[in-house]
Amino acid sequence: MALNLILPLSNTKPKSTLFYNTQNLSNSQSDARISLLRFIQALTQNHFPKKTSFISAITACSNLLLIHHGKAIHAHIVKVGIASDRFVGSSVISFYSSIGHLDHAQKVFDGIPMKDAVLQTCILMAYLRNGDIHNARKFFGEIEERDVVTWNAMLTGLVHNGWYEEAVELFRNMLINKVKPTEVSIICVISACSQIGSLSLGQWIHSYVQKHLHEIKPTITLRNSLIHMYAKCGRLDIALDLFCEQEEKNLETYNTMLTNLSLYGSGIMCLSIFSQILKLQICPDRITFLGLLMACSHAGMISHAFTCIKCMGQVYGVEPGPDHYNCLIDVLSRKGFLEESREVIETMPFEPDAYSWGTLLSACINYGDAELGLEVAKKLIDLEWYEEGRYTGLINLCTKVGRTEDAVMLRNAIRQLCRKDNPGRSMIEIDGVIHEFAAGDSIDDI
Repeated sequence: MALNLILPLSNTKPKSTLFYNTQNLSNSQSDARISLLRFIQALTQNHFPKKTSFISAITACSNLLLIHHGKAIHAHIVKVGIASDRFVGSSVISFYSSIGHLDHAQKVFDGIPMKDAVLQTCILMAYLRNGDIHNARKFFGEIEERDVVTWNAMLTGLVHNGWYEEAVELFRNMLINKVKPTEVSIICVISACSQIGSLSLGQWIHSYVQKHLHEIKPTITLRNSLIHMYAKCGRLDIALDLFCEQEEKNLETYNTMLTNLSLYGSGIMCLSIFSQILKLQICPDRITFLGLLMACSHAGMISHAFTCIKCMGQVYGVEPGPDHYNCLIDVLSRKGFLEESREVIETMPFEPDAYSWGTLLSACINYGDAELGLEVAKKLIDLEWYEEGRYTGLINLCTKVGRTEDAVMLRNAIRQLCRKDNPGRSMIEIDGVIHEFAAGDSIDDI
């Protein structure tokens, strides 16, 4: 079996089968590529790998997304007669799940006679990983003995796929079935509460954690998720209290608070948190700078935004990305520096996207710069001719400068392009009840 990889084998001196099996197992945890190379070397020197070596090798293929190599190893697994082993089978299912071949994963699962909790959780995660929520929920309901790992897999999958209300309901069922939630369970359901903006549900979860401190230890990650939830649900005061009370903080803690403060336009407080990060000699990352730039944008702090962009790469070794530059474009556009905003768009080391031009177009409309606005609108339509909003902006400009015929023509174009089959949807909590509404709904529909 020829499995050619980029990395050369460092040592071709023949070694024992035991050497390859032990090396393969340890290397799979630290370096998937080396693990796979060891496995291939063992085969080429006629050493028969153990089951653990097969598991390590195909797991490496999952991590590296090596489709052909993984399939070749699976074929070898079948050939040597260990395909029905549930541990080997789980690794093969995970491999096919990682490359999006859910049908192959299902066939492997069906071919294993002894289906224990590990194997069942593995195929459940395969469904969820590939967005097949219908079959995941169906299969979950058919599992007779579900441990906390299975419940957590379902919870995580629902949240990852945006089924937030269902995740909260599943957590309730978990408690009804007397399954003790773990930190993973709590973090998942808190994330769901954050996404649907349900403060009451979030407070209920927080209260549950406080009542069960002997079972659930509030780790930094869990505390960070609570801070994010309260801030996202509009209780920045509680989020700040939790942040200040938290004795042990990591970069994620500071990033969580900084990012949420930035959305409230608290520029000075964001700068204060950034100062704390530097005093503690914690190295800021791209999320830190994004939060800082968002704060500069909302607070109109132009000079700070320029300094932030400049220092990212030169001082901290974090190269600014498109989202960082878009924050700079946003603050310039908000303050009416339209030409400066265009200069940033045209000189930044990335191709400008629709957000960049759209931000400038909105500013042109607000500040009445029809000439620049028409130029920007045309660039936007070139990028996203199918977006109704781009034409709306151009119509507003045409109306402002008296080009009525052009405005009428564009309105007709919008009617043809307008698609109502997939409207955007949002959720909001009113008096403890979660309401969902679509774009175009009136207040009576909520």
